[in-house]
Amino acid sequence: MNRQIQYTTLMLICLFTLTACFGPTGKVRIKTDIDNAELFIDGEAKSPIGKDFIELELSAENHHFEIKALSEDEEWRYYGSEEFLVPKEAIIEKKINTKSVATEKRQKRLALEKKLNEANRLAEKVKDEFKRRQANQRSL
Repeated sequence: MNRQIQYTTLMLICLFTLTACFGPTGKVRIKTDIDNAELFIDGEAKSPIGKDFIELELSAENHHFEIKALSEDEEWRYYGSEEFLVPKEAIIEKKINTKSVATEKRQKRLALEKKLNEANRLAEKVKDEFKRRQANQRSL
């Protein structure tokens, strides 16, 4: 009998401990405005995410959600974040929009293109001046 009481007491302690550890949960249906992104929750990578909703079950508390992505050509970096409360035993829908920022790769490519365009304009000027001088020499 004493062993049965000890076993029951141990089971109740375990049950209360597990309830306290895991606590209440809620569901989040979340999407973003770009495809092929990564979802971070409270700083930890959690799931691929895109324009279609994904559903996650999380603890019912405030969470920080971040979206991070790099374009296929690696010229744009996308980022968006939002913090919100996941309600207890409910489903919430959210869309996190991103902002794009040019990467260093894009900035270098644009600078190179600008230099190339300037070189082409200068080459055209030299070519035109050469033709003008040839025409002047013929007319003499």
